[in-house]
Amino acid sequence: MVSFTPEQMYTLVTDMDRYPEFIPWIVKARKYDEQQDRFLSEMTFAFKGLRETFHTEDRVVPNERIAIQLVSGPFRDLESEWRFTPVPEGTRIDFFISFSFKNRLLDFTLGPLFGEASKRMVDAFKQRATEIYRQ
Repeated sequence: MVSFTPEQMYTLVTDMDRYPEFIPWIVKARKYDEQQDRFLSEMTFAFKGLRETFHTEDRVVPNERIAIQLVSGPFRDLESEWRFTPVPEGTRIDFFISFSFKNRLLDFTLGPLFGEASKRMVDAFKQRATEIYRQ
């Protein structure tokens, strides 16, 4: 739950070029080929000296939902979704992610770290919203 609007939170999540500014494990992020109901994205993350890039297709319902599907990268599968629901206090944020790496070594070494980092995603965006919208 945040005291910001669904539009504000949606804007933060889709402003991928800024991810490296506030998500420590993301070293590069960009969106491209934007259309009304989708865009493609590229993200590079770095953990413990390993650096990997992946591409996703992000289907959107502006200010409500972002559904993310893997296009290419080190994952066997990656599926994620953001939902922004207006409530009297602001917005309820629901975030889901499911993934596994293609390489067993990566799955063993990075899987737990990536999983823990993913759990911190909502907190990172809440903190970013406070920094941006409470100025």
